[in-house]
Amino acid sequence: MRIAIDLRPYMSGKITGIEVYIKSMLEALFELDQKNEYVLWYNTYKSINTDHFPKEQSNVQILRTKIPNKWFNLSLSYFRRPKIDQLIQKKTGKPIDILWVPDPRPAPVSDQCKKVTTFHDLSFEDFKYSFNAKTRLWHKILKPRQEAEEADKIIAVSQFTKGQLVSEYDIDDAKIEVILEAASPHLKPLELPRGLELIQRKYQLPKEYFLCLSTVEPRKNITGVIETYLKWQQETSAEVHLVVAGKQYPSIFSEAQLKDHPMVHFPGFIDEEDKSLLYQHAQGFLYPSFYEGFGLPVLEAMQCGTPVITSDATAMPEVAGDAALLVNPNEPHELKEAMHNLHRDERLRQELIEKGFKQAARFSWSKAAKQLLKQFESLG
Repeated sequence: MRIAIDLRPYMSGKITGIEVYIKSMLEALFELDQKNEYVLWYNTYKSINTDHFPKEQSNVQILRTKIPNKWFNLSLSYFRRPKIDQLIQKKTGKPIDILWVPDPRPAPVSDQCKKVTTFHDLSFEDFKYSFNAKTRLWHKILKPRQEAEEADKIIAVSQFTKGQLVSEYDIDDAKIEVILEAASPHLKPLELPRGLELIQRKYQLPKEYFLCLSTVEPRKNITGVIETYLKWQQETSAEVHLVVAGKQYPSIFSEAQLKDHPMVHFPGFIDEEDKSLLYQHAQGFLYPSFYEGFGLPVLEAMQCGTPVITSDATAMPEVAGDAALLVNPNEPHELKEAMHNLHRDERLRQELIEKGFKQAARFSWSKAAKQLLKQFESLG
């Protein structure tokens, strides 16, 4: 089979959830499958940095088309032209059997080509306020319901996301395959005697801290985390600080209100090679998000040996299992109580760490790639 993969959501080079998903899945897929041919297609009129793209190999080709994106996206969305598989065939001289779209966007194909689309969540339907006006307009152009209806197969990253597609878009559940994500294998406890000192100096961190690591946007409940932490710290007088790591993307999301306080630290974006140390030195990982299609940072923290407090809502219980303290994100006193228990009870911390390692080990990108390839083969 010749399988085309839509790399448009991977072009920015940012290390966000979608990019991690695509990078991890492609690495595992290409290691697994040397039989099928792959065309990694992207479109941009202006040249971009592609250093982060996968390397071409005997069965993997990278193809760029150079159509102005504004016109291209509108034409794809409203006129359903050009057909992506025919566009690729015109450039390569060979037909495409399957197009995989790893994040939904306008991607019409001809009747000769099957389409597989991954849905990570329906936050653009359920949490519109978390996005700015420009992004909400993009979601209207995107027409995700139409993309779901037109797909021959849908990959959902959790049972929760599958349920949302069935209930909100009325998609036949037989058409949806759940393929779970995983934490990157490089995220693990590191035996570096001066590891804490290294990240303290680089990011100006305190010695003891609770960690919240995510994109800074309203859906992540970061304002609630800060307010709850400050109440907890005031009541306990504990010398444990709060580190809120991650970037804001005002070009995509609405602004999150972040309260300034000497015990709260905002180191900004964390380099990928520093994540393990940041996680493993945290007293606990706080992730009481309002809405997640999967919640990958929960697994990342567990894999690094960090006890986790997360939400009892959306996909988080599915990912965390019994290896985390679950709280209602709308009830700050539950988060405060969980922080108190984690801080004072070393036995509880060790129990969560051990359970976390076991829970994270249940997920792997190799397993995910095998499931994805199976779906391709079922359509071939």
